[in-house]
Order: sequence, then structure tokens, then C-alpha cells
Amino acid sequence: MRKLARHAAVLVLTAALGSTVRAQISLQPTPPPSVTAENESWYQNGTAIQYGGNLYYPAGAITHFLRNEMVRTGTYGNVPIYIRTTQEPGSIIYVPLAGGLVRPYERPRTGDLAGTVGSTAPSFVVSLPSENPSMDLLKAPSPPTGVPVGTTGFIPTEPAAEPPAPAPEPVGTTGPVMLSPARTRIQTVQRPVGLNTVFVDFQGARWFSAGPAIEYSPDRFTPIGEHLGFPVYQLKGEPGVVYLALLQGTTGLVAPYKSR
Repeated sequence: MRKLARHAAVLVLTAALGSTVRAQISLQPTPPPSVTAENESWYQNGTAIQYGGNLYYPAGAITHFLRNEMVRTGTYGNVPIYIRTTQEPGSIIYVPLAGGLVRPYERPRTGDLAGTVGSTAPSFVVSLPSENPSMDLLKAPSPPTGVPVGTTGFIPTEPAAEPPAPAPEPVGTTGPVMLSPARTRIQTVQRPVGLNTVFVDFQGARWFSAGPAIEYSPDRFTPIGEHLGFPVYQLKGEPGVVYLALLQGTTGLVAPYKSR
């Protein structure tokens, strides 16, 4: 009897020590990751990743790697994936970053998980099954289409008359102004006069605009200089008036200017 009692005590002690050893092994902190994701293109682009048959989207704030709560559950490419033992499995995964940080990726709570919040409040709007267009739901029949009975085609309906658009009002400009549509006469802005008139400084004198531009002809005009890169001419037999080319580098129209 003593041998049996002693043997039973040894078995109980061995079982207790074994469970203690297993508990100590399971409570060992998770080593920090050696590979991080900050240089991966999918992380830099902020795209979703497919893991465990579900799509996970970046959500929530970047947090610290918790060695006593996080365990490695797999990899995405070359990057290890972690979960927290204090959260609902499969709801949030963690992607490691440099500096002992992790970025949470969350699975939207759709389908069977719709209407639930899990161990933490979801970052995305909860999508109910009735809001999922991919599910086959009973719908009300669409309005009948086709050829009405007793006719040979569709009956066209006249579109509703739209009110006439208001006539645009003239906006302040410096060019020609069109008056009322009922009147065809065009009125231009008054030509500048007095201190507002156009002038150029040429050969030590000030020359003022003296009429509309005319067409240049080499037989009639003589070049006498330049003004800011524009040729200046004088009409033969007409002293006291200079003509300034309107376009630089070409002889087209020239505008007259008189000195006062």
C-alpha cells in the first residue's frame, strides 16, 4: 500500500510539474520580427491584403509591438503577420514596421459578421446582408416593358417642356458689347482720349496714336528705327507721322503715331 501511495504521489507531482513547464513555455514573449513591411509596395500604396481567405484593409493607428500579447500566425509575401491573443481571432491582423511598431489591418464585418462588433469597435461601416448587392435577394418585379397590346411598336411619350433659359447678361469687358438680341447694331467701347490715349516714346519725343492701322508697303514706307524690337517707319512725303509695326519680325499692318 505504501508503494502504491508513493507511486501515485510521484505521478501527481510529475503531472503538476509538466503543466507548469508547459505554462511557462506558452507564456514566453514573442520575439520581435526581423522583416518589416515599410518598404513593400502594397504597404506604401495602402492597398488591401488577402490573408486567410479574407481581405484586410489598413485601419486604425499604428501601435507598438506587444511581445506578451502578439503571436505570429503566418506570412504575407516575406512579411510575418501577427494577431493579438486578447482580440477576436480573424478580426484584426498586424503588419510589423521598423522601430518596434505594427500597423493594424482590419477585416470588414460583412456577411455572417454583419451587425456584430467583435472584441473591438470596427473601423468600417457595418454592412448588413441586405446591403450586399452580391447576395441573391427577392426583389419587386420591374415595370413591364415591351410592345403594348394592340399596337405595333412603342408609344413615344413627349418630353416635358423645359422653361426657356434666361438670356445671358453682358459682363464688363473691353471689347465689343452686344446689346439686346432684338437689336442688331453693335456698339464699341469709346476710344481712349486725353491722358488715357495710347502713346510711345521714340527718338526723345512722345508719339500719340493718330488713327487706324494701314497695310505696310515697301514702296511707300521708309524704315527709320525700332521701338522695343518693333520696326518704325515713315510714310514718304508725310513728315511728322511715324508708323509702328503691330507685329514683331513681320511687315503686315502699321499704326500711325503723331508727336504733340
